[in-house]
Amino acid sequence: MNRIQHHLGLIATCMILTLVGCSEGSHIPENNDEPARIQVRLLETTDLHAYMLGYDYFRQQETNTYGLAHTAVLIHEARAENPNHVLIDNGDLIQGSALGDWTAGRGTDYLQSRVHPVIKALNYLEYDVANLGNHEFNYGLEFLLATIEDATFPFVSANAFYADSPETSGKYSGSWGEPLVPPYVILDRDFIDQRGETHVIRIGVIGFVPPQIMRWDAQHLRHKVQVRDMVSAAQHFIPKMKAEGADIVVAVPHSGLRIYSDYPKFAEQASYQLAGVSGIDAILFGHQHQLFPGSPAYNDLPEVDNVSGYVRGIPAVSPGYWGDHLGIIDLTLEAYSGGWRVAQSDVQVRAIDNRKDDALIALLETEQAATLAMLNTPLGELEQRVSSLFARIRPESSVQLINDAQTWYVRQLQQQGELDASLPVLSAAAPFRNGSQSPEDYTLIEAGPFTLGNLVDLYVYPNTLQVVELSGKQIREWLEMSANAFRHIDPELNSPQPLFARFPSYNFDMLTGITYTIDPTQPARYSTQGDLQNPDSHRIYNLRYQGAPIAEEQRFLVATNNYRAGGGGNFPNLDGSTLVYASDAEVRQVIADYARNATEETDGLLAVAVESNWQLRIPDGVVLEFRGSPSAAAREEARHIPGLSIQSMDDEGYRLYWLRRDE
Repeated sequence: MNRIQHHLGLIATCMILTLVGCSEGSHIPENNDEPARIQVRLLETTDLHAYMLGYDYFRQQETNTYGLAHTAVLIHEARAENPNHVLIDNGDLIQGSALGDWTAGRGTDYLQSRVHPVIKALNYLEYDVANLGNHEFNYGLEFLLATIEDATFPFVSANAFYADSPETSGKYSGSWGEPLVPPYVILDRDFIDQRGETHVIRIGVIGFVPPQIMRWDAQHLRHKVQVRDMVSAAQHFIPKMKAEGADIVVAVPHSGLRIYSDYPKFAEQASYQLAGVSGIDAILFGHQHQLFPGSPAYNDLPEVDNVSGYVRGIPAVSPGYWGDHLGIIDLTLEAYSGGWRVAQSDVQVRAIDNRKDDALIALLETEQAATLAMLNTPLGELEQRVSSLFARIRPESSVQLINDAQTWYVRQLQQQGELDASLPVLSAAAPFRNGSQSPEDYTLIEAGPFTLGNLVDLYVYPNTLQVVELSGKQIREWLEMSANAFRHIDPELNSPQPLFARFPSYNFDMLTGITYTIDPTQPARYSTQGDLQNPDSHRIYNLRYQGAPIAEEQRFLVATNNYRAGGGGNFPNLDGSTLVYASDAEVRQVIADYARNATEETDGLLAVAVESNWQLRIPDGVVLEFRGSPSAAAREEARHIPGLSIQSMDDEGYRLYWLRRDE
């Protein structure tokens, strides 16, 4: 069906509803042979990350650009437009904002007598179903299960199971074991057709989580959980859903879109492949923090209609992140001899505005006040600004502070005999906030009071600290993968060239304790998936420790986080096999402890001395262009960076900069 056909179908159906559905008792004559039609509206939120209130915890001020309190207004409106509706959340609910951190900090005991504020908000909005996202596991399995126990709606996940559980004999019988939550649910809903008559429609909703949770949260899930491939799980359970009478099947993968020449089982991004599974009528996806339809990231993909919202012919939607949009799929169901089938469909994403649901805000007033009190707990006084404003072109203070804290922690472990004291200690960290979400998405902590709230700005995720032992050769390969942050630069081109590749800033690891140079004129050695694609190419050279070239067999301890140590980002040699120490301490707690320790003998002052230990090689005559922060602080810092010049603003509000070799 083409775009014009399904829009005309919707218009026709809406006209019928207008003519016959406005007054009680209106009906089509009994001899009318037209089949019954029902408009069903699917509503989706995804990647809320505990942003419930439209509040910017980094700046501690209200915002109209995200937050479920704003999305709630769109939910109320969308429901009023069509009484036949289902509201579904697609995961990454409980982690991400300071509110989520505050609640997790209270622990499981807190949830024995109180409802998690995120669940409280979703209960208030009367969600119908929620899917588990990968970040639901960040605080451990016990905390997750205690959190969702108070939900007035079911959670689903078809590919997460208890480890070593026996074959089940109940509803989900088979050899796959006991699921953490139901793989799917079938909702019986009384929906009204174009004649005003009521029918029971059975809506099957099946959820999926990235299998990579087993690496990303191994310290919580090892020996407790096992995962299945998402596509295999769909193929296993959807026939069961149909057999149980599901009229339509809605797939809710916490997964993005990616095209593979040969689909690898257990892939992280599998929504495209799920669209090829027989029996799925609509897909509500997420995880990549993108809009579908609409995001340029989804342009030019085969069988993907990024204008109307179709993936391999299946209506699909992904409504951004943090509640900045509401996803809507309207399905026109048509009765036939075998039940109901989808006759037409329409997909849209609606952006929030400055309106908000005051009742939802009042509901979480106590938790919000406690969160703000936590954020303002002092840790010391910063002597100078800490920022990530230019952390992808030079060593910066934000990454330095993280690496200083991690190095301090590992050296303590060496003194305590927990780690080999003879090995040099390096540390790896990345600029988590570096403009990926918006022009304001940069760490910027001015000189003055340094609080727990600043840690949320500095280190976004609740990662724990881990230590790997690597050789000099493996250190170099780590940095080669990190150098994918840059495009392949033409040294002969005189016009401005874009510098940054499409590569998450949280994967641009910088290692302290060594020195090195990055040469982006060389082809990237690895693909973004960690495959060796140019074995003769090296972007990393002049790699040294204490001034001497690092030998391939030389051994090092490297402080990092559980995400990277367990394989996050597909870095070579980082798959859990090189792990030598796994701490339960969150990196943010390590930074807080370091700050308190470092200020004990300095009258409360915390100094961050940036170690200029790496540099970009820029050929003569080459101009590198990138977009960055438009803030006054960025303009001020830019004036002190050799070879950097300030250019115009782009259409999205970013400042453009040119970088060339400093003469």
